Amino acid sequence: MPIGRDLFDLTGRIAIVTGAASGLGEAISYGLAVFGADIVAVDVEAAGLGRVCEKVKGVGRAALPVICDVRSAEEIQSMVAQCVDRFGRIDVLVNNAGISRRALAEEMTHDQWDDVLAVDLTGPFLCCQEVGRTMIRQGGGRIINIASVAGLVGLRTGNANYCAAKGGLISMTRALALEWAKHNVLVNAVAPTHIRTPLIEAVLEDAEKKAYFLGNIPLGRLGEASEVVGPVIFLASDAATLITGTVLCVDGGHTAQ
Repeated sequence: MPIGRDLFDLTGRIAIVTGAASGLGEAISYGLAVFGADIVAVDVEAAGLGRVCEKVKGVGRAALPVICDVRSAEEIQSMVAQCVDRFGRIDVLVNNAGISRRALAEEMTHDQWDDVLAVDLTGPFLCCQEVGRTMIRQGGGRIINIASVAGLVGLRTGNANYCAAKGGLISMTRALALEWAKHNVLVNAVAPTHIRTPLIEAVLEDAEKKAYFLGNIPLGRLGEASEVVGPVIFLASDAATLITGTVLCVDGGHTAQ
């Protein structure tokens, strides 16, 4: 394959991004669009989806907003059908939707456990399953699961449910990569450290927790949503045609310790 700038060109590719209405999902949707992809923006929040789709259209790409709860197999099936009806194919799936329900393990409720596992692990599996069927039929595609360093190392901030979900997501990524390699469906994960998003802003108001977060990152600062976009574009592009089953840490050195 010739080496050139067009290795990262995503023009004409169709990308589904879940959790697209804010934070990482918004940044990823816009970044993929800047590099040429048309975007299916998926979330439960209608207002945020409208804003994201306007940004995508602002760089000349098509955008389809879809209200979808990733906990529902039926809603995911409908979302995928809408995407295929509109664009005819799916080239990239970014499983970004996620929630956090912090509580110390001895105080965590079943609902807090179940909610996080449902959105952060079962939801990505259901999306992979439904989108994977389409990608297998069309002869290939890219799946990028937004995991976390919490899937690779433990956290002391009441995140047993989140760590379990993200660890499971990383293991699922590897398993699907092996199952679907023969179909040219490449499955990878991106594992960010603590990123400044609406999900974490409230936590940063606690000085002790903020110090703990920063103390885990050798670069000494939180990540920005924009810093996760490049790795996602790379994994979605022709520069990553031999990469599957890997976890790309975007963590400021967090997991090097």
